[in-house]
Amino acid sequence: MKKNMRSKWKFSLLLLSVLALSATAACSGSEAGKETADAEETGTATGNVPADGAKSGGPLGKYDPPITLRTTLTDKAKDSLDAGDTLENNVWTRGYERELGIKVTYDWIVEGSNAGEKMNLTLASGDLPDILAVNQAQYKQLLEAGQLADLTEVYEQHASDLVKQFYAMGADGLQPTKQDGKLYGLTYYSGSYDTSPMLWIRTDWMKQLNLDPPQTMDDVIAIAKAFTEQDPDRNGENDTYGLALNKGLTSGGDINPTGFMNGYHAYPGVWLEDESGALAYGSIQPEMRTALAKLRELYAGGYIDPEFGTKDLSKSAETVMAGRIGLFFGYMTSPFAVSGMMKDGSEADWLPYPIPSADDKPALVQNNIDYGEIFAVRKDYEHPEALIQLMNFQVEKSYGESSKSEAAASYFGKEGFAPVRLLQPNKNIGIYNHVVDALEVNDPSGLNIEETSYYDGIQSYRGGDRSAWWFERIFGPDSSQSIIQHYIDNDLIKLNEFVHPSTDTMTAKGATLGKLELETFVKIIYGQDPIEAFDQFVKNWKALGGDQMTKEVNQIAQ
Repeated sequence: MKKNMRSKWKFSLLLLSVLALSATAACSGSEAGKETADAEETGTATGNVPADGAKSGGPLGKYDPPITLRTTLTDKAKDSLDAGDTLENNVWTRGYERELGIKVTYDWIVEGSNAGEKMNLTLASGDLPDILAVNQAQYKQLLEAGQLADLTEVYEQHASDLVKQFYAMGADGLQPTKQDGKLYGLTYYSGSYDTSPMLWIRTDWMKQLNLDPPQTMDDVIAIAKAFTEQDPDRNGENDTYGLALNKGLTSGGDINPTGFMNGYHAYPGVWLEDESGALAYGSIQPEMRTALAKLRELYAGGYIDPEFGTKDLSKSAETVMAGRIGLFFGYMTSPFAVSGMMKDGSEADWLPYPIPSADDKPALVQNNIDYGEIFAVRKDYEHPEALIQLMNFQVEKSYGESSKSEAAASYFGKEGFAPVRLLQPNKNIGIYNHVVDALEVNDPSGLNIEETSYYDGIQSYRGGDRSAWWFERIFGPDSSQSIIQHYIDNDLIKLNEFVHPSTDTMTAKGATLGKLELETFVKIIYGQDPIEAFDQFVKNWKALGGDQMTKEVNQIAQ
Protein backbone atom coordinates (compact mmCIF):
# COMPACT_ATOMS: atom_id res chain seq x y z
CA MET A 1 0.00 0.00 0.00
CA LYS A 2 2.80 2.42 0.89
CA LYS A 3 4.45 1.78 -2.46
CA ASN A 4 1.21 2.62 -4.26
CA MET A 5 0.78 5.81 -2.25
CA ARG A 6 4.30 6.95 -3.10
CA SER A 7 3.60 6.33 -6.77
CA LYS A 8 0.59 8.59 -6.34
CA TRP A 9 2.74 11.27 -4.69
CA LYS A 10 5.20 11.04 -7.58
CA PHE A 11 2.31 11.52 -9.98
CA SER A 12 1.06 14.57 -8.06
CA LEU A 13 4.53 16.08 -7.86
CA LEU A 14 4.86 15.85 -11.63
CA LEU A 15 1.52 17.60 -11.99
CA LEU A 16 2.80 20.65 -10.13
CA SER A 17 3.74 23.28 -12.66
CA VAL A 18 5.75 26.40 -11.74
CA LEU A 19 8.87 28.60 -13.03
CA ALA A 20 11.01 25.49 -13.47
CA LEU A 21 8.32 22.80 -13.42
CA SER A 22 5.92 21.83 -16.17
CA ALA A 23 2.85 19.63 -16.09
CA THR A 24 4.21 16.48 -17.66
CA ALA A 25 2.80 14.11 -15.09
CA ALA A 26 1.83 10.55 -15.73
CA CYS A 27 -1.87 9.83 -15.47
CA SER A 28 -1.90 6.26 -16.68
CA GLY A 29 -5.34 5.35 -17.87
CA SER A 30 -6.56 1.88 -18.58
CA GLU A 31 -6.77 0.53 -22.11
CA ALA A 32 -10.54 0.69 -21.76
CA GLY A 33 -10.29 4.38 -20.82
CA LYS A 34 -8.10 5.03 -23.88
CA GLU A 35 -10.57 3.29 -26.15
CA THR A 36 -13.37 5.39 -24.68
CA ALA A 37 -11.42 8.58 -25.32
CA ASP A 38 -10.65 7.55 -28.88
CA ALA A 39 -14.23 6.61 -29.59
CA GLU A 40 -15.98 9.53 -27.92
CA GLU A 41 -15.86 13.01 -29.44
CA THR A 42 -15.79 15.31 -26.42
CA GLY A 43 -15.05 18.57 -28.18
CA THR A 44 -17.29 20.91 -30.11
CA ALA A 45 -15.53 20.54 -33.46
CA THR A 46 -18.39 20.56 -35.91
CA GLY A 47 -17.58 23.29 -38.42
CA ASN A 48 -14.95 23.62 -41.13
CA VAL A 49 -11.96 25.94 -41.29
CA PRO A 50 -11.28 26.88 -44.90
CA ALA A 51 -7.73 27.14 -46.18
CA ASP A 52 -7.90 30.92 -46.40
CA GLY A 53 -8.12 31.08 -42.61
CA ALA A 54 -11.53 32.76 -42.48
CA LYS A 55 -13.43 32.10 -39.26
CA SER A 56 -15.79 29.17 -39.63
CA GLY A 57 -16.86 26.44 -37.28
CA GLY A 58 -15.73 28.13 -34.06
CA PRO A 59 -12.46 27.82 -32.11
CA LEU A 60 -12.49 24.04 -32.50
CA GLY A 61 -13.56 23.83 -36.12
CA LYS A 62 -12.55 20.77 -38.12
CA TYR A 63 -10.64 20.69 -41.41
CA ASP A 64 -12.44 18.83 -44.17
CA PRO A 65 -10.54 17.47 -45.97
CA PRO A 66 -7.94 16.94 -43.22
CA ILE A 67 -4.54 18.65 -43.35
CA THR A 68 -1.06 17.43 -42.39
CA LEU A 69 1.13 19.65 -40.25
CA ARG A 70 4.90 19.38 -39.65
CA THR A 71 6.46 20.34 -36.33
CA THR A 72 9.07 19.11 -33.79
CA LEU A 73 9.04 17.72 -30.24
CA THR A 74 11.22 16.92 -27.24
CA ASP A 75 10.88 13.57 -25.51
CA LYS A 76 10.86 14.89 -21.94
CA ALA A 77 7.36 13.55 -21.29
CA LYS A 78 7.82 10.07 -22.75
CA ASP A 79 7.42 8.44 -19.34
CA SER A 80 3.85 9.76 -19.24
CA LEU A 81 2.73 7.75 -22.27
CA ASP A 82 0.02 5.16 -21.85
CA ALA A 83 0.85 1.57 -22.69
CA GLY A 84 1.04 1.10 -26.44
CA ASP A 85 1.29 4.82 -27.18
CA THR A 86 4.25 6.61 -28.71
CA LEU A 87 5.23 10.25 -29.00
CA GLU A 88 4.03 10.10 -32.61
CA ASN A 89 0.75 8.35 -31.77
CA ASN A 90 -0.99 9.18 -28.51
CA VAL A 91 -4.14 10.70 -27.04
CA TRP A 92 -3.22 14.18 -28.32
CA THR A 93 -2.25 13.25 -31.88
CA ARG A 94 -5.34 11.06 -32.21
CA GLY A 95 -7.52 13.83 -30.81
CA TYR A 96 -6.12 16.40 -33.25
CA GLU A 97 -6.84 14.13 -36.19
CA ARG A 98 -10.26 12.99 -35.01
CA GLU A 99 -11.67 16.31 -33.80
CA LEU A 100 -9.73 18.97 -35.70
CA GLY A 101 -8.86 17.19 -38.91
CA ILE A 102 -5.15 17.88 -38.30
CA LYS A 103 -2.59 15.11 -38.69
CA VAL A 104 0.55 16.14 -36.78
CA THR A 105 3.90 14.78 -37.98
CA TYR A 106 7.35 15.41 -36.50
CA ASP A 107 10.46 16.35 -38.45
CA TRP A 108 12.42 15.25 -35.39
CA ILE A 109 12.03 14.26 -31.74
CA VAL A 110 15.04 14.72 -29.44
CA GLU A 111 15.90 14.85 -25.75
CA GLY A 112 15.05 18.16 -24.12
CA SER A 113 18.70 19.02 -23.51
CA ASN A 114 19.41 18.72 -27.23
CA ALA A 115 16.40 20.63 -28.51
CA GLY A 116 18.09 24.03 -28.72
CA GLU A 117 21.01 22.74 -30.73
CA LYS A 118 18.77 20.66 -32.99
CA MET A 119 16.54 23.66 -33.68
CA ASN A 120 19.59 25.80 -34.49
CA LEU A 121 20.59 23.22 -37.11
CA THR A 122 17.06 23.27 -38.50
CA LEU A 123 17.07 27.06 -38.77
CA ALA A 124 20.45 26.99 -40.49
CA SER A 125 19.18 24.43 -43.03
CA GLY A 126 16.35 26.68 -44.14
CA ASP A 127 13.92 23.72 -44.19
CA LEU A 128 11.52 24.94 -41.54
CA PRO A 129 8.62 22.92 -40.14
CA ASP A 130 5.14 24.45 -40.37
CA ILE A 131 4.89 25.05 -36.62
CA LEU A 132 8.04 26.09 -34.74
CA ALA A 133 8.71 25.65 -31.01
CA VAL A 134 11.69 27.93 -30.33
CA ASN A 135 13.41 29.83 -27.55
CA GLN A 136 13.46 33.62 -27.42
CA ALA A 137 16.81 33.98 -29.19
CA GLN A 138 15.67 31.72 -32.03
CA TYR A 139 12.35 33.55 -32.26
CA LYS A 140 14.17 36.86 -32.57
CA GLN A 141 16.41 35.43 -35.29
CA LEU A 142 13.42 34.20 -37.28
CA LEU A 143 11.50 37.43 -36.81
CA GLU A 144 14.38 39.63 -37.96
CA ALA A 145 14.86 37.39 -41.00
CA GLY A 146 11.20 37.82 -41.95
CA GLN A 147 10.51 34.09 -41.71
CA LEU A 148 7.46 34.16 -39.41
CA ALA A 149 3.78 34.45 -40.28
CA ASP A 150 1.76 37.39 -38.99
CA LEU A 151 -0.77 35.84 -36.60
CA THR A 152 -2.59 39.02 -35.61
CA GLU A 153 -5.83 38.40 -37.50
CA VAL A 154 -5.96 34.62 -37.18
CA TYR A 155 -5.47 34.89 -33.41
CA GLU A 156 -8.31 37.37 -33.07
CA GLN A 157 -10.55 35.28 -35.34
CA HIS A 158 -9.78 31.79 -34.10
CA ALA A 159 -8.47 31.90 -30.50
CA SER A 160 -11.01 30.59 -28.01
CA ASP A 161 -12.29 32.79 -25.21
CA LEU A 162 -10.43 30.58 -22.72
CA VAL A 163 -7.10 30.96 -24.54
CA LYS A 164 -7.56 34.73 -24.67
CA GLN A 165 -8.46 34.72 -20.98
CA PHE A 166 -5.30 32.80 -20.09
CA TYR A 167 -3.08 35.19 -22.01
CA ALA A 168 -4.61 38.13 -20.11
CA MET A 169 -4.05 36.71 -16.62
CA GLY A 170 -1.79 38.94 -14.53
CA ALA A 171 -0.08 40.55 -17.52
CA ASP A 172 -0.10 40.53 -21.31
CA GLY A 173 1.09 36.99 -21.94
CA LEU A 174 1.71 37.72 -25.61
CA GLN A 175 3.82 40.85 -25.12
CA PRO A 176 7.14 39.18 -26.04
CA THR A 177 5.84 38.11 -29.44
CA LYS A 178 4.40 41.43 -30.51
CA GLN A 179 6.21 43.89 -32.75
CA ASP A 180 4.86 47.08 -34.29
CA GLY A 181 1.38 46.13 -33.18
CA LYS A 182 1.48 42.71 -34.83
CA LEU A 183 1.54 39.23 -33.28
CA TYR A 184 4.07 36.67 -34.49
CA GLY A 185 3.83 33.84 -31.97
CA LEU A 186 2.17 32.29 -28.92
CA THR A 187 4.12 32.08 -25.67
CA TYR A 188 4.22 29.32 -23.09
CA TYR A 189 3.02 31.87 -20.56
CA SER A 190 2.92 30.69 -16.96
CA GLY A 191 2.21 33.88 -15.02
CA SER A 192 4.48 35.22 -12.31
CA TYR A 193 3.12 34.53 -8.83
CA ASP A 194 5.12 31.34 -8.29
CA THR A 195 8.39 33.27 -8.75
CA SER A 196 7.72 35.19 -5.51
CA PRO A 197 10.60 34.92 -3.00
CA MET A 198 9.84 33.94 0.59
CA LEU A 199 11.69 33.02 3.78
CA TRP A 200 11.85 29.41 4.97
CA ILE A 201 12.71 28.67 8.63
CA ARG A 202 13.13 25.46 10.61
CA THR A 203 10.29 25.86 13.08
CA ASP A 204 11.47 22.97 15.26
CA TRP A 205 14.66 24.97 15.88
CA MET A 206 12.67 28.10 16.65
CA LYS A 207 10.67 26.17 19.24
CA GLN A 208 13.86 24.69 20.70
CA LEU A 209 15.26 28.20 21.22
CA ASN A 210 11.93 29.88 22.12
CA LEU A 211 12.17 32.24 19.15
CA ASP A 212 9.26 34.14 17.63
CA PRO A 213 8.61 34.42 13.87
CA PRO A 214 10.42 37.39 12.31
CA GLN A 215 8.67 40.70 11.74
CA THR A 216 11.69 42.62 10.45
CA MET A 217 14.99 41.88 8.72
CA ASP A 218 16.70 42.54 12.05
CA ASP A 219 14.62 39.70 13.47
CA VAL A 220 15.79 37.44 10.64
CA ILE A 221 19.40 38.29 11.40
CA ALA A 222 18.84 37.62 15.12
CA ILE A 223 17.38 34.21 14.30
CA ALA A 224 20.33 33.42 12.02
CA LYS A 225 22.72 34.29 14.83
CA ALA A 226 20.80 32.17 17.34
CA PHE A 227 20.79 29.19 14.98
CA THR A 228 24.56 29.55 14.65
CA GLU A 229 25.51 30.14 18.27
CA GLN A 230 22.90 28.39 20.45
CA ASP A 231 23.17 24.76 19.32
CA PRO A 232 19.58 24.45 18.03
CA ASP A 233 19.98 20.73 17.28
CA ARG A 234 21.22 20.11 20.83
CA ASN A 235 24.09 17.86 19.75
CA GLY A 236 26.66 19.77 21.79
CA GLU A 237 28.70 20.73 18.73
CA ASN A 238 29.33 24.02 16.95
CA ASP A 239 28.16 22.74 13.56
CA THR A 240 25.12 24.81 12.54
CA TYR A 241 24.66 28.00 10.54
CA GLY A 242 21.84 30.45 10.18
CA LEU A 243 21.65 31.06 6.46
CA ALA A 244 22.27 28.96 3.35
CA LEU A 245 23.20 30.36 -0.07
CA ASN A 246 24.51 28.75 -3.23
CA LYS A 247 27.36 29.79 -5.49
CA GLY A 248 25.05 31.05 -8.24
CA LEU A 249 23.50 33.56 -5.83
CA THR A 250 20.45 35.13 -7.50
CA SER A 251 20.91 33.08 -10.68
CA GLY A 252 21.42 29.76 -8.92
CA GLY A 253 17.85 28.61 -8.44
CA ASP A 254 16.44 27.99 -4.98
CA ILE A 255 18.27 28.79 -1.72
CA ASN A 256 19.47 32.20 -2.91
CA PRO A 257 19.57 35.75 -1.51
CA THR A 258 16.95 37.34 -3.78
CA GLY A 259 14.38 37.48 -0.98
CA PHE A 260 16.97 38.84 1.44
CA MET A 261 17.80 41.60 -1.03
CA ASN A 262 14.11 42.37 -1.56
CA GLY A 263 13.89 43.03 2.17
CA TYR A 264 16.36 45.87 1.61
CA HIS A 265 14.37 47.09 -1.45
CA ALA A 266 16.99 45.75 -3.85
CA TYR A 267 15.84 43.84 -6.93
CA PRO A 268 18.57 41.81 -8.62
CA GLY A 269 18.43 40.87 -12.28
CA VAL A 270 15.18 42.68 -13.16
CA TRP A 271 14.24 45.92 -14.88
CA LEU A 272 12.11 48.38 -12.95
CA GLU A 273 10.90 51.92 -13.45
CA ASP A 274 13.09 54.55 -11.79
CA GLU A 275 12.09 58.00 -10.54
CA SER A 276 12.30 59.45 -14.05
CA GLY A 277 9.97 56.83 -15.48
CA ALA A 278 12.71 55.00 -17.38
CA LEU A 279 13.56 51.33 -16.90
CA ALA A 280 16.71 50.68 -14.87
CA TYR A 281 18.59 47.50 -13.97
CA GLY A 282 18.00 46.49 -10.37
CA SER A 283 21.40 44.96 -9.64
CA ILE A 284 23.25 48.28 -9.99
CA GLN A 285 21.03 50.40 -7.74
CA PRO A 286 22.25 51.81 -4.36
CA GLU A 287 19.92 49.49 -2.42
CA MET A 288 21.91 46.53 -3.75
CA ARG A 289 25.04 47.95 -2.14
CA THR A 290 23.22 48.05 1.22
CA ALA A 291 22.03 44.43 0.91
CA LEU A 292 25.49 43.18 -0.05
CA ALA A 293 27.05 45.01 2.89
CA LYS A 294 24.66 43.24 5.25
CA LEU A 295 25.39 39.82 3.72
CA ARG A 296 29.09 40.58 4.04
CA GLU A 297 28.55 41.35 7.71
CA LEU A 298 26.66 38.09 8.27
CA TYR A 299 29.35 36.07 6.51
CA ALA A 300 32.10 37.71 8.56
CA GLY A 301 30.17 36.83 11.72
CA GLY A 302 30.01 33.15 10.75
CA TYR A 303 26.25 33.09 10.27
CA ILE A 304 26.30 31.99 6.60
CA ASP A 305 27.52 28.60 5.42
CA PRO A 306 31.23 29.38 4.87
CA GLU A 307 31.46 27.07 1.85
CA PHE A 308 28.49 28.43 -0.09
CA GLY A 309 30.76 29.79 -2.84
CA THR A 310 31.73 26.23 -3.83
CA LYS A 311 28.23 24.72 -3.69
CA ASP A 312 25.65 24.58 -6.42
CA LEU A 313 21.98 24.25 -5.54
CA SER A 314 22.08 20.48 -5.03
CA LYS A 315 25.10 20.70 -2.71
CA SER A 316 23.52 23.55 -0.75
CA ALA A 317 20.35 21.50 -0.38
CA GLU A 318 22.42 18.59 0.91
CA THR A 319 23.85 20.85 3.61
CA VAL A 320 20.35 21.94 4.57
CA MET A 321 19.09 18.35 4.69
CA ALA A 322 22.09 17.32 6.76
CA GLY A 323 20.63 19.45 9.56
CA ARG A 324 23.25 22.20 9.50
CA ILE A 325 21.12 25.14 8.29
CA GLY A 326 18.13 26.82 9.93
CA LEU A 327 16.85 29.27 7.35
CA PHE A 328 17.10 30.21 3.70
CA PHE A 329 15.35 32.39 1.18
CA GLY A 330 13.58 30.42 -1.53
CA TYR A 331 10.35 30.02 -3.43
CA MET A 332 7.06 28.14 -3.41
CA THR A 333 8.87 25.00 -4.58
CA SER A 334 11.39 25.01 -1.72
CA PRO A 335 9.80 22.01 0.03
CA PHE A 336 11.21 19.88 -2.78
CA ALA A 337 14.72 21.09 -1.91
CA VAL A 338 14.43 19.84 1.69
CA SER A 339 11.88 17.02 1.46
CA GLY A 340 14.65 14.44 1.81
CA MET A 341 14.92 15.21 5.52
CA MET A 342 11.23 14.51 6.14
CA LYS A 343 11.74 10.93 7.27
CA ASP A 344 9.93 8.80 9.80
CA GLY A 345 11.13 9.71 13.26
CA SER A 346 12.49 13.11 12.22
CA GLU A 347 11.08 16.17 13.96
CA ALA A 348 12.37 18.59 11.35
CA ASP A 349 9.82 21.02 9.99
CA TRP A 350 9.93 24.18 7.91
CA LEU A 351 7.44 26.98 7.49
CA PRO A 352 7.42 29.81 4.95
CA TYR A 353 7.18 33.46 5.96
CA PRO A 354 6.70 36.68 3.98
CA ILE A 355 9.83 38.71 3.24
CA PRO A 356 10.16 41.22 6.10
CA SER A 357 11.38 44.76 5.57
CA ALA A 358 14.62 46.29 6.81
CA ASP A 359 12.87 49.60 7.56
CA ASP A 360 9.42 51.16 7.84
CA LYS A 361 8.60 50.68 4.14
CA PRO A 362 6.84 47.47 3.07
CA ALA A 363 9.09 44.89 1.46
CA LEU A 364 7.97 44.26 -2.11
CA VAL A 365 8.89 40.93 -3.69
CA GLN A 366 10.09 40.76 -7.26
CA ASN A 367 8.24 38.64 -9.79
CA ASN A 368 9.45 37.44 -13.16
CA ILE A 369 7.32 36.25 -16.02
CA ASP A 370 8.84 33.17 -17.61
CA TYR A 371 7.51 32.75 -21.11
CA GLY A 372 9.38 29.55 -21.87
CA GLU A 373 8.94 28.35 -25.42
CA ILE A 374 7.46 30.41 -28.22
CA PHE A 375 5.21 28.73 -30.77
CA ALA A 376 5.28 30.33 -34.21
CA VAL A 377 4.36 29.59 -37.82
CA ARG A 378 6.72 29.70 -40.78
CA LYS A 379 5.90 32.45 -43.23
CA ASP A 380 3.73 31.43 -46.21
CA TYR A 381 2.38 28.30 -44.48
CA GLU A 382 -1.14 28.04 -45.90
CA HIS A 383 -2.83 27.22 -42.57
CA PRO A 384 -1.44 29.66 -39.95
CA GLU A 385 -4.70 29.32 -38.01
CA ALA A 386 -3.81 25.67 -37.34
CA LEU A 387 -1.45 26.79 -34.56
CA ILE A 388 -4.36 28.54 -32.86
CA GLN A 389 -6.55 25.46 -33.35
CA LEU A 390 -4.00 23.23 -31.62
CA MET A 391 -3.71 25.66 -28.72
CA ASN A 392 -7.50 25.92 -28.39
CA PHE A 393 -7.76 22.13 -28.29
CA GLN A 394 -5.10 21.62 -25.61
CA VAL A 395 -6.49 24.36 -23.35
CA GLU A 396 -10.04 23.06 -23.77
CA LYS A 397 -9.11 19.47 -22.97
CA SER A 398 -7.04 20.54 -19.97
CA TYR A 399 -9.21 23.31 -18.50
CA GLY A 400 -12.43 23.84 -20.47
CA GLU A 401 -15.88 22.33 -20.14
CA SER A 402 -14.85 19.17 -21.96
CA SER A 403 -12.09 18.63 -19.35
CA LYS A 404 -14.84 17.58 -16.95
CA SER A 405 -15.90 14.61 -19.06
CA GLU A 406 -14.77 11.07 -18.38
CA ALA A 407 -13.09 10.79 -21.76
CA ALA A 408 -11.13 14.01 -21.29
CA ALA A 409 -9.45 12.51 -18.23
CA SER A 410 -7.25 10.58 -20.65
CA TYR A 411 -5.60 13.89 -21.59
CA PHE A 412 -4.93 14.94 -18.01
CA GLY A 413 -1.27 15.28 -17.05
CA LYS A 414 -0.04 14.58 -20.59
CA GLU A 415 0.37 18.15 -21.84
CA GLY A 416 4.11 17.54 -22.04
CA PHE A 417 3.80 15.73 -25.34
CA ALA A 418 1.27 18.10 -26.87
CA PRO A 419 3.44 19.98 -29.40
CA VAL A 420 1.58 23.25 -28.66
CA ARG A 421 0.53 23.86 -25.07
CA LEU A 422 -0.42 26.44 -22.48
CA LEU A 423 -1.02 25.82 -18.78
CA GLN A 424 -3.38 28.02 -16.83
CA PRO A 425 -1.22 30.98 -15.73
CA ASN A 426 -0.89 31.40 -11.96
CA LYS A 427 -3.01 28.28 -11.54
CA ASN A 428 -1.43 27.18 -8.27
CA ILE A 429 -2.91 30.02 -6.24
CA GLY A 430 -6.37 28.91 -7.38
CA ILE A 431 -5.58 25.31 -6.50
CA TYR A 432 -4.48 26.43 -3.03
CA ASN A 433 -7.72 28.29 -2.36
CA HIS A 434 -9.86 25.38 -3.57
CA VAL A 435 -7.91 22.81 -1.55
CA VAL A 436 -7.97 24.88 1.66
CA ASP A 437 -11.72 25.43 1.29
CA ALA A 438 -12.21 21.68 0.86
CA LEU A 439 -10.05 20.96 3.91
CA GLU A 440 -12.13 23.31 6.04
CA VAL A 441 -15.33 21.40 5.31
CA ASN A 442 -13.66 17.99 4.87
CA ASP A 443 -15.28 17.62 1.46
CA PRO A 444 -13.18 17.27 -1.73
CA SER A 445 -16.14 16.55 -4.00
CA GLY A 446 -15.89 19.93 -5.74
CA LEU A 447 -12.20 19.55 -6.63
CA ASN A 448 -10.85 18.59 -10.03
CA ILE A 449 -8.46 15.69 -10.57
CA GLU A 450 -5.27 17.65 -9.85
CA GLU A 451 -6.70 19.44 -6.81
CA THR A 452 -7.96 16.16 -5.41
CA SER A 453 -4.47 14.66 -5.62
CA TYR A 454 -3.09 17.50 -3.49
CA TYR A 455 -5.99 17.26 -1.04
CA ASP A 456 -5.37 13.54 -0.65
CA GLY A 457 -1.65 14.19 -0.18
CA ILE A 458 -2.31 16.62 2.66
CA GLN A 459 -4.64 14.16 4.34
CA SER A 460 -2.01 11.44 4.01
CA TYR A 461 0.62 13.67 5.62
CA ARG A 462 -1.72 14.51 8.45
CA GLY A 463 -2.29 10.80 8.86
CA GLY A 464 1.42 10.22 9.48
CA ASP A 465 3.01 9.83 6.04
CA ARG A 466 6.07 12.11 6.23
CA SER A 467 6.83 11.54 2.53
CA ALA A 468 3.72 13.61 1.76
CA TRP A 469 4.95 16.64 3.76
CA TRP A 470 5.40 18.79 0.68
CA PHE A 471 1.68 18.73 -0.11
CA GLU A 472 0.97 20.46 3.21
CA ARG A 473 3.71 23.04 2.74
CA ILE A 474 2.78 23.99 -0.83
CA PHE A 475 -1.03 23.79 -0.78
CA GLY A 476 -2.09 23.60 2.88
CA PRO A 477 -3.27 26.48 5.11
CA ASP A 478 0.31 27.28 6.23
CA SER A 479 2.03 26.90 2.90
CA SER A 480 4.05 28.68 0.27
CA GLN A 481 0.88 29.46 -1.64
CA SER A 482 -0.56 31.09 1.49
CA ILE A 483 2.43 33.46 1.46
CA ILE A 484 1.81 34.27 -2.20
CA GLN A 485 -1.84 34.97 -1.36
CA HIS A 486 -0.60 37.33 1.35
CA TYR A 487 1.51 39.17 -1.23
CA ILE A 488 -1.45 39.43 -3.59
CA ASP A 489 -3.86 40.61 -0.90
CA ASN A 490 -1.47 43.31 0.30
CA ASP A 491 -0.21 44.46 -3.12
CA LEU A 492 3.38 43.45 -2.34
CA ILE A 493 4.41 42.17 -5.77
CA LYS A 494 6.86 44.11 -7.95
CA LEU A 495 6.87 42.79 -11.52
CA ASN A 496 9.90 42.80 -13.80
CA GLU A 497 8.86 45.41 -16.37
CA PHE A 498 10.95 44.22 -19.31
CA VAL A 499 9.10 41.30 -20.86
CA HIS A 500 10.51 41.24 -24.37
CA PRO A 501 13.06 39.09 -26.21
CA SER A 502 16.70 39.90 -25.45
CA THR A 503 18.11 43.07 -26.96
CA ASP A 504 21.15 42.92 -29.25
CA THR A 505 23.48 43.91 -26.42
CA MET A 506 21.89 41.38 -24.05
CA THR A 507 22.58 38.68 -26.61
CA ALA A 508 26.15 39.84 -27.28
CA LYS A 509 27.28 40.87 -23.81
CA GLY A 510 24.72 39.60 -21.31
CA ALA A 511 26.78 36.57 -20.29
CA THR A 512 29.89 38.70 -19.71
CA LEU A 513 27.98 41.23 -17.63
CA GLY A 514 26.27 38.45 -15.67
CA LYS A 515 29.62 36.86 -14.86
CA LEU A 516 30.99 40.24 -13.73
CA GLU A 517 27.98 40.71 -11.45
CA LEU A 518 28.21 37.27 -9.88
CA GLU A 519 31.96 37.39 -9.28
CA THR A 520 31.75 40.85 -7.75
CA PHE A 521 28.89 39.97 -5.43
CA VAL A 522 30.50 36.72 -4.22
CA LYS A 523 33.81 38.46 -3.50
CA ILE A 524 32.07 41.23 -1.57
CA ILE A 525 30.12 38.74 0.55
CA TYR A 526 33.25 36.68 1.16
CA GLY A 527 35.15 39.80 2.24
CA GLN A 528 37.74 39.35 -0.50
CA ASP A 529 36.82 42.77 -1.88
CA PRO A 530 35.68 45.84 0.08
CA ILE A 531 32.11 47.07 -0.26
CA GLU A 532 33.48 49.89 -2.42
CA ALA A 533 34.03 47.26 -5.12
CA PHE A 534 30.31 47.57 -5.80
CA ASP A 535 30.80 51.15 -6.99
CA GLN A 536 33.50 50.05 -9.42
CA PHE A 537 31.28 47.20 -10.57
CA VAL A 538 28.54 49.66 -11.49
CA LYS A 539 30.99 51.74 -13.52
CA ASN A 540 32.36 48.66 -15.28
CA TRP A 541 28.90 47.26 -15.94
CA LYS A 542 27.83 50.46 -17.65
CA ALA A 543 31.02 50.79 -19.69
CA LEU A 544 31.07 47.17 -20.85
CA GLY A 545 27.61 47.33 -22.40
CA GLY A 546 25.20 48.10 -19.61
CA ASP A 547 24.51 51.65 -20.75
CA GLN A 548 23.83 50.49 -24.29
CA MET A 549 21.64 47.67 -22.98
CA THR A 550 19.65 50.15 -20.88
CA LYS A 551 19.16 52.35 -23.94
CA GLU A 552 17.88 49.40 -25.97
CA VAL A 553 15.57 48.24 -23.17
CA ASN A 554 13.93 51.63 -22.98
CA GLN A 555 13.60 51.93 -26.74
CA ILE A 556 11.82 48.58 -26.93
CA ALA A 557 9.64 49.19 -23.88
CA GLN A 558 8.29 52.53 -25.13
